Amino acid sequence: MRAAVRRVERLAEELPGGTPERPIEVTTSSVIELQARATRCPQCAGELEIRADRAESTPRGVRRAIDLICRGCHTPRTLWFRIAAPGPN
Repeated sequence: MRAAVRRVERLAEELPGGTPERPIEVTTSSVIELQARATRCPQCAGELEIRADRAESTPRGVRRAIDLICRGCHTPRTLWFRIAAPGPN
């Protein structure tokens, strides 16, 4: 069973938002919490609850990490988002 859990976790990291290098691109911060809450746990498909968030500036825009925990299996998860820097007009 542990091998199956590790396999699912590796696959979840490859999804958009699974790592800082693969953030979910958004145009505004107002959609981040909505999108994080709409994401389901890859282990049990349970509802994820937001625990904390943090942000940092990068040359490509602001990157935010949303720390979540599954209400069903209690697996912690971090989703990564990038708020795209505005382009030239």
